[in-house]
Amino acid sequence: MKKILKFFAYLLLFVFIVFVISIERIDRVPFEKTEHFKKWQKQFAEQKFSMSEGDVSVGWSKINITPSVHGPMAGYGSRKGKAFEVIHDSVFVRVLAVENGNRIAYFLSADMLIIPPNVTEKLQSLLKSKSISLKDVHLSATHTHNSLGGWGNSLTGRLFAGSYDPKIEQNLAGKFLKAILNSKSNLKPAKLYYSESVDKEDIRNRLGIDDGWVDSEIRSIIFKRNDGSKANLITYGAHSTVLNSKTMAISRDYPGVVMDSLEKGNKTFGIFMAGAVGSMGPIEKGKDDFDEVNNQAKGVLKHLSFSENREIVGALISEYLEVPMNKPSARLTQNYALRPWAFKYLFGDYPTFVKITKLGNTLILGMPCDFSGELMIELDAYAKSKGIDLIITSFNGSYVGYITSDRLYDRDLYETTTMSWYGYQNGAYFSRIVKDIVDKVSK
Repeated sequence: MKKILKFFAYLLLFVFIVFVISIERIDRVPFEKTEHFKKWQKQFAEQKFSMSEGDVSVGWSKINITPSVHGPMAGYGSRKGKAFEVIHDSVFVRVLAVENGNRIAYFLSADMLIIPPNVTEKLQSLLKSKSISLKDVHLSATHTHNSLGGWGNSLTGRLFAGSYDPKIEQNLAGKFLKAILNSKSNLKPAKLYYSESVDKEDIRNRLGIDDGWVDSEIRSIIFKRNDGSKANLITYGAHSTVLNSKTMAISRDYPGVVMDSLEKGNKTFGIFMAGAVGSMGPIEKGKDDFDEVNNQAKGVLKHLSFSENREIVGALISEYLEVPMNKPSARLTQNYALRPWAFKYLFGDYPTFVKITKLGNTLILGMPCDFSGELMIELDAYAKSKGIDLIITSFNGSYVGYITSDRLYDRDLYETTTMSWYGYQNGAYFSRIVKDIVDKVSK
């Protein structure tokens, strides 16, 4: 009996020590008083943007990244890294290049859950060998939860994407580079147009709350080349989660059907980038998963505007801005979170940045997260008041979890607890970053 009591005493002591060294109380200092915000203010006040202006040319490319052998599928942690069972439709990386004067900006979107930070690092090295800067590449993903895995080199990455394979990371970076180079090789003179429309029928607030807000705009850029060919860059907030966790098939989800529909004609190219998808879900209507996918895509296509709302003329700005972050604080409960060392061990440690691409008065900001559509509503109105058409895309090659409205911080929701990784008032902090950028580029 004494041995058993002694064992439990040591066990309790061990649990207590682990708790003390790995868990801490969440710091609730208002973001305006934090060191990382002060660092942002100083850094951004000194930031100057270089602009390029001249004749505009556009090129594009897509490359198949469908796995050739059986392997893990990325998307839902509940799958526990299981391998896919079948390939329903192929997955691609797509790149659209825009040359303005003496500079080229590249929009890259992959049919993947995210653009993994370790793949971004590998791509940066490959780009450098071709004299291309990563700051000229606007990364995003369609955010399908049914694409290839094996790219996550952290414990959390393995949870969502299965066993890590460095060959997959290298293969992805190599194909990303090839698509970028191919897009550059077929540049042709073009005109650009901004277009937006509203689709309230195919998007919902997925948090299950009574006071949820919905960003229902489809925002797109139309690229019309002088040879009659054209491309559409489309962003929308509805999560690519029409396919559920039990569907073990490689697929692009509804963005794939949207792209296929656009590309039926030989002279059209489509590229879909996940917009402000945080808190936004699709409308699942149909007799099975893939019927729901088709219905979701048909709804988006029905509301997609091909009208040329505003011609985009003016200078090109293409920059990456490093974002000073609060210390990592992955939440365990309402008031307690992992200490930074424990977070980095589980999640990895990569730089955080915002991607800025401005074409005339159209500003496209790439965010390192699932950026909430709830935040987008106010930010869109703010940008419009400054004469800016704002597009926000998620998954820019860095990743800091979900950035949501701070009014939800103390609610027990998946996005605000499990996926809130960097502490208090990040919604307000990132909203301020967006407004600061809008203010500077609108002057």
